[in-house]
Amino acid sequence: MRSKFFTLASSYFFLVLATCVSSGQPIPSPTPKVGFIRLWDMSPSANGVFEARKMDTAASGGSLLTGRAYQYSSYSAFPIGRYRLGVFRRGESAPLKIFDVDLKQDTFFTILVSPRSIDTFDDTIDSKSSSGTLMIRNFFPATALSVSSSSKSIVDALGTGQSYQATGFPLGRTTVTVRAKLPDGKPAQSDLDIDFKECSHATLLVIPDSYGRFRPRVTFDGKNL
Repeated sequence: MRSKFFTLASSYFFLVLATCVSSGQPIPSPTPKVGFIRLWDMSPSANGVFEARKMDTAASGGSLLTGRAYQYSSYSAFPIGRYRLGVFRRGESAPLKIFDVDLKQDTFFTILVSPRSIDTFDDTIDSKSSSGTLMIRNFFPATALSVSSSSKSIVDALGTGQSYQATGFPLGRTTVTVRAKLPDGKPAQSDLDIDFKECSHATLLVIPDSYGRFRPRVTFDGKNL
């Protein structure tokens, strides 16, 4: 026996369908199910341009994602499904790394290219999370740094290419301070505001800007902004 809810839902669907047909309006299509992937290149420009391609697609078919030196990007949406992705240096046919990604609805992944490795991370946030998490990634050349919040140390002497995950932040606005001694001997400091109420997981990227200057950045993970 069909439930009352099923009968009401079916009646509503056919009512909408009939209304669209009689008025000449297009019939609404279901919202496509998608997941999200981004590609970050945290290596020097001398290493070239990197691309993520589906392994069953010829190089001439183009790349799904492209990364350039010290540039981070938002997520791109893709239809759900299982993907075998290869990370290539542009102009080359042999993959540097191959990943299998099971892209489900509203899941998030980051492909990270760095001087030491190429990795993929599942950024999907636990909806039951009751505190904030900050991933600190130092990609500024030849520099160790320290990060603190409210005069409390989070991490000290984090070297180039190293990462550190800090947890337990309240779900609200927090200011973190990044300090470093640059390769030329000059001190550097940057204060950044992070609103963990907007998103409970963030990444602090310590990278050079397009002019080579010390410019930490904060970006949210697991959220399509």
